Amino acid sequence: MSTDDLSDAVLDAEPFELRDIDGGDLLGIFMGTHAVPGAIMLLHTTVGCKFKTQLQISDHDWGRESHNQRLWTGVDDARIIKGSGPRLVEFATTWYQRRKPDVFIVTTNASVELSSFDVEAAVNELRMRLPIPVLYLKAPGHTGSPFSGYRRLLQAMTPLLDQPGPDSSDRTVAIGGYFLDRFEMEHAANVSELRRLLGACGLECRGVLFDGSPWDRVRKAGTARNVVWLPYGHGIADTACADDGRTHSETDLPVGLTGTSVFIERVGRDLGIDPGVVESVRDRELSRVVPLIKRAVNTLAGQRVAVFLDTAAAAAVTSFLTELGCEVPIVFLTDGASASEDAFFAACGRLGATFESDNAENGAVRPSRPRVFAGRSRNTEYVEFMKECRNGFIPVVIGSSIQTAAFSSGDVRVLELGFPSVNKHWLYPMPWMGYNGAVALVQRLLDTFKRAH
Repeated sequence: MSTDDLSDAVLDAEPFELRDIDGGDLLGIFMGTHAVPGAIMLLHTTVGCKFKTQLQISDHDWGRESHNQRLWTGVDDARIIKGSGPRLVEFATTWYQRRKPDVFIVTTNASVELSSFDVEAAVNELRMRLPIPVLYLKAPGHTGSPFSGYRRLLQAMTPLLDQPGPDSSDRTVAIGGYFLDRFEMEHAANVSELRRLLGACGLECRGVLFDGSPWDRVRKAGTARNVVWLPYGHGIADTACADDGRTHSETDLPVGLTGTSVFIERVGRDLGIDPGVVESVRDRELSRVVPLIKRAVNTLAGQRVAVFLDTAAAAAVTSFLTELGCEVPIVFLTDGASASEDAFFAACGRLGATFESDNAENGAVRPSRPRVFAGRSRNTEYVEFMKECRNGFIPVVIGSSIQTAAFSSGDVRVLELGFPSVNKHWLYPMPWMGYNGAVALVQRLLDTFKRAH
């Protein structure tokens, strides 16, 4: 069978095949719960769902175990038939006394939702009984993606935040939509870098949603008069924050030199910061990091790299790779139902990346437009990657442990950046966002190409 025949066979079977990230909203809701110590997810579900959420985090996160933030009510057939609400009330009340959590997040799966006539009433009863917030988020089957589930939890928590007070100046800011998928040091470094950049622009950061802080500190992030929303929180400003009196700024991920400059410029415009201040920060940072990055450009320029990441991260990383002179012939958007080719190219444009087929000005030479595959199966990704290698071998992939496993028998090297990352763990802080993150990411690329791990 030829490769083309194999490709046709794979496409025929694709609806039944595994994706890079097969988890739906349920996994994302648990990721958000895991990111807030003191929060507990009450899985009001049947057998199996607890493993779907918990085990995918356990191997990925060496920084904090996830077991104690998930409880399972154990809905059996009899309770599905008769109504499972009393079981939920009894279980949650008992476990509140044992654990004293800061917030309960009740989730239900498809089978419970088929007979959920009394679940909402049970949640309302819990809200009256317990002195903590009780959230109710349905998560049937494979609906959504980890990213949409994370956003849903963040949206549900946002109205519970504290409000700005007399001590909240116009220069106070919170960061929303940071996708914390584990308690490891690359995330601590990213958050530190974002705080540093905002501070350099004259802003006081009151908190991050979410950065691993406990619930009382998460709530205090709401005292900021401004919120900068990263892509994983886009849309929340228009829904959960309508008419809240705060100023909201939606940005792309600050990855790379141009990407980070675009980030602080956008924040500056939206929050009314003196353009001279932002320009000074940008120029000072670029004068520091560009000479370092230039040392690696001769090695990286012209190298072919494939990207397997969620839409927001893929756009940011692809834009930085083209800035370094790398060729990105093919991109796979791995965020399942959230994946969007249109959103990918729109973000690339905002981040300064333009491609051959875009409208060129003054005869400018531009990189070739990558082929983009959104939410496709692992088999399809592998086949399309191998087909692209006919046009020239691709020695490096930026992706996750899924790609490490897929290409383990060949000569392709994988730089793990996405979820899940069960092979790469961070004991030492090394960001991939911001200007410092640009240098660190170039270092990782250089080590990967040179096989100097």
